[in-house]
Amino acid sequence: MSKRFFLFFLFLGSVDAGAWWDRGHSLICEEAYKLLSSEVKDKIDPLIDEFGSFGRGCLWADWIKGERKETRSWHYINLANEEQDVSKVICPKNGCIFDAFYSQIKILKDTKKPFLKKQEALMFVGHFVGDIHQPMHTGYPHDLGGNLHRLKFSNGNKTNMHKMWDGQIIEYMELVIGSDRFEEVIQEKIHTFLSIDHSSKIENWAQESRDIAMSQSVGYQDNVLEIATDEYMESHFDIVQNRIALAVIRLSKTLNSIYKSNH
Repeated sequence: MSKRFFLFFLFLGSVDAGAWWDRGHSLICEEAYKLLSSEVKDKIDPLIDEFGSFGRGCLWADWIKGERKETRSWHYINLANEEQDVSKVICPKNGCIFDAFYSQIKILKDTKKPFLKKQEALMFVGHFVGDIHQPMHTGYPHDLGGNLHRLKFSNGNKTNMHKMWDGQIIEYMELVIGSDRFEEVIQEKIHTFLSIDHSSKIENWAQESRDIAMSQSVGYQDNVLEIATDEYMESHFDIVQNRIALAVIRLSKTLNSIYKSNH
């Protein structure tokens, strides 16, 4: 049995139905924190102190979705199969990730808002930047962003497109290359991407994610993908790494900009 074959079946045996994107969200916020100016760190440290770290705090927005149902639609946008332009998205009444992102930034900028509102706003912003860089958060409404796009692994175990992109690819990647190497690759990509210009608009980040979701290799469009093989996941390691690294940089730039403008 080859090492890769063994790792794939080890991964299948470890598949959990929990919050798959925790690893990605936590890593994005931890690495973004390292890129903040010392002045910005001083300002947000009291807001994250209760959670122990920014990475853990960025998971909070998922923890509360059951209790605060009005926030559920804040984590994504949906576009019909025939629509590729994210500017055409129609958000529900309680808002989508675009509305929520800008409203939470507005709270962070408002010096009159109470501590708890600012704390929530910071955690929402950190979480939303991670969400919008995950391609399935720009998916179809009819399949709930890939949650109803049913897949099977090679051994018959069931999953779905959203869950796989939310974290199963990350989990498999860490089995193949190791957790330490995974983080090293992300840091290398951050270093590379810091030298290029980045849009500050969440709509542009969303368009990138939509373009990836609709790409032929992903197999989301028309539910082409049916079997999620190890080769499929390995062929998308680089995309997942890129999205995480870009989210890190854009989150850090967003927060540095917010607190710089408040100074």
